[in-house]
Amino acid sequence: MKFNKVLVFTLAGAMLASGIVASAEYSPNKALQEPVPISSLNVNEKPQDSYEGFHFVIVINGTALNPEENKVYMKDDDTIMIPLRAVTETLGYEIQWNNEARVVELLKGPNLIMVKPGEDYYSFGKMAPVKLGTASEILKGTTYVPLNFLTDILKVETVMDETGGINITSQQTETKESTLLQTLGKISEINKTEKGTSLWIEGENSDEGYDSIVLHINEETPLIDPITDKTLSIKDLKQGDSVRAFYGPALTRSLPPQGQAERIELLKDVTVKAGVITDIMSYDKTNQILIGDKVNGIVLTISDKTKIITEDNKELAFTDLKKGMDIEAYHSLMATMSLPPISSAEKIVVKKVDTQASTEK
Repeated sequence: MKFNKVLVFTLAGAMLASGIVASAEYSPNKALQEPVPISSLNVNEKPQDSYEGFHFVIVINGTALNPEENKVYMKDDDTIMIPLRAVTETLGYEIQWNNEARVVELLKGPNLIMVKPGEDYYSFGKMAPVKLGTASEILKGTTYVPLNFLTDILKVETVMDETGGINITSQQTETKESTLLQTLGKISEINKTEKGTSLWIEGENSDEGYDSIVLHINEETPLIDPITDKTLSIKDLKQGDSVRAFYGPALTRSLPPQGQAERIELLKDVTVKAGVITDIMSYDKTNQILIGDKVNGIVLTISDKTKIITEDNKELAFTDLKKGMDIEAYHSLMATMSLPPISSAEKIVVKKVDTQASTEK
């Protein structure tokens, strides 16, 4: 079965121009344990065909894995299979075997991916397993997965060129903060574990996260007072404390789900409200803003002690606030019984500006 069946095989993105150029002889007898510069591999002599002794070459972020040590092969149905450990470890994943669940686990930060050898079973976090059309396989002690595992599960850009180079580019199109979920609630339990500390958080709402969740933290997990930006320690957390917890989408399928916390804010005597400024009022030396509408929103009183900043910590004045601004407001738990309720703002963080809305009178 010749490789010309897949001469132009594009999974995502544009093809990498001038991808593989022979500037040095590649010796298949030379043991290479680390990725090597792509220019050192002489793979342009003829089209690749794994059935005639040649090998596809995996190129990750511009460097190639040794094709003799990290073999790629093509199944009878033209499905290309790649070595799971070599690729994922190069992309920064930690790989381990879960003997109880009989799955291979890939860990990277809060992300957990599971592969069940011999089955068309691939899952991301607490999401239901998906089928890629091809089961993973174990050959000579190496676990192989289909090539579309890269794009459909790992979400990395993958392009194959006419020489057999499988070019993989890890994408960082979103900031880490933008991909996180969050739960606002109270700590109901604090437990010590072998790997650190677990917090059972009973949430107050499920607009973004979960009403009840267990999050694991350690000494490296950022714990802060969001009003003063002071760094806290685990010992500062107490049962009953109000917190806002940030975490990734990779969670267990247990009840409650469990995951790794990326950031914990200790709220103490405040809570947080996110939304758009819909009105600004100034009278009798009192400055106020309305977040949301007059039925479901809240009026916040801005005093000289209210800290107003941008996301990059640039200080602002009350006069810099405009209608249409997307903000997060930390305000007192004390509020009037009016409609909308009125509370005192401790800190305002301006996230972005709707320029069209801000010009409305």
